[in-house]
Amino acid sequence: MHAELDTLFDHFDEEAKNFSGHFGLATQRVDAPEPILFHADDLFPTASVIKLVVLAEYLVQAAVGQLNPNQRIKLEPADQVGGSGVLKDLRCGLQLTLQDIATLSITVSDNTAANLLIKHVGGLARVNARLQALDMYSTTMGRPFIFDSTADNTGTPADFLRLLLVVARGHLVNSTISQQMLEIMGRQQYLDYIPRYLPFHPFAAEYGLPQTVTIANKVGMLPGVVSDAAIITTPSFSYALVIFTRDCQDIHPDPDNEAALLTARLSKRIYDFFL
Repeated sequence: MHAELDTLFDHFDEEAKNFSGHFGLATQRVDAPEPILFHADDLFPTASVIKLVVLAEYLVQAAVGQLNPNQRIKLEPADQVGGSGVLKDLRCGLQLTLQDIATLSITVSDNTAANLLIKHVGGLARVNARLQALDMYSTTMGRPFIFDSTADNTGTPADFLRLLLVVARGHLVNSTISQQMLEIMGRQQYLDYIPRYLPFHPFAAEYGLPQTVTIANKVGMLPGVVSDAAIITTPSFSYALVIFTRDCQDIHPDPDNEAALLTARLSKRIYDFFL
């Protein structure tokens, strides 16, 4: 195993040498005592991956009765912001439940939905308090979501690995709440990064195909930044994987840019290593 691990880190070093930016990685089998870390304590823009913490805060408050998932929220013009998502394009006056908003914030990374969710959980102070409660001490949420800057919302792969393991082990309040978070993450529609080269089909059920690997993830994208955090479950084990990038010279916002392909290659290498 030591020789295989050395080979894995040699692969990381080679990828880092050939990458125009900087990347960090943190991964761990759910049943293993120790993580595999590569620049995992370095600070990166989290982009939309930090929406996972907003979701966690919402689910915790809903679990203890502080929030009602069926509460209706009216979409107002002032709520609509640019970037990813669909609510920016829908008519104002539309009413959605808090659960709808939480789901949209993850599955299509809806910035408007995420900002509404932040507002209803009690603002950035409550989100940052949740970060502390989850031992994510290097991660900070400094502003709501707008698609213009890599500043203010920053964190480390190691921090987000801790969050994923809490969820994967059923410790976000309890196994029921953890499963709710996994189910929302499992409906993610951005699948070009960690899932890209894995044996996973997003429409397996619809096509009647076998699905031996399931993935629950959240991505983030900004100019020069691709981030992804995922829980991957195989028939024999599960593992969490976080890959953050920054300063990539290829800033084209498409699934074939340099950072996106790097993330996908690293993900496949980790999958093969655990197998």
